[in-house]
Amino acid sequence: MANDLNKVLLIGRMTRDPEFKSVNGSSVVNFSIANNRVYVTNGEKKEETHYFDCVAWGRLADILKQYAGKGKQVAIEGRLQQQSWETPEGKKASKIRVYVETAQLLGGQGQGGGSGDRSDSSNSYDSGVSSGYDDYPAGDDDIPF
Repeated sequence: MANDLNKVLLIGRMTRDPEFKSVNGSSVVNFSIANNRVYVTNGEKKEETHYFDCVAWGRLADILKQYAGKGKQVAIEGRLQQQSWETPEGKKASKIRVYVETAQLLGGQGQGGGSGDRSDSSNSYDSGVSSGYDDYPAGDDDIPF
């Protein structure tokens, strides 16, 4: 029987500063990222933007609160989780969020990260949650090319 997989990897810019909260002694931040896609249709270049709500917990939340902000380019890896609720009008509603497991701040020192120089400002942070994939030892013999 095959295992299910719930993994997402996104690179985008933060649309707002992370909103920090403490829940039962644990740090949590909520933020959104904008992800752009450029494509060509009938010889015309078009661009579309998608927005993703994200949440990070623990030490990763503390780090994002301190170092990330609106306009900062970030690479995130995590899983999707759907939340459902009933509105006051009695309608069912749902939302899918990205639960961030690792994050890497991209770009330059400025908030916008527009310099493109990632040599000394790129930092990677892990939530400490193991996906189980890193436990498999991969040697050169395992690579198919």
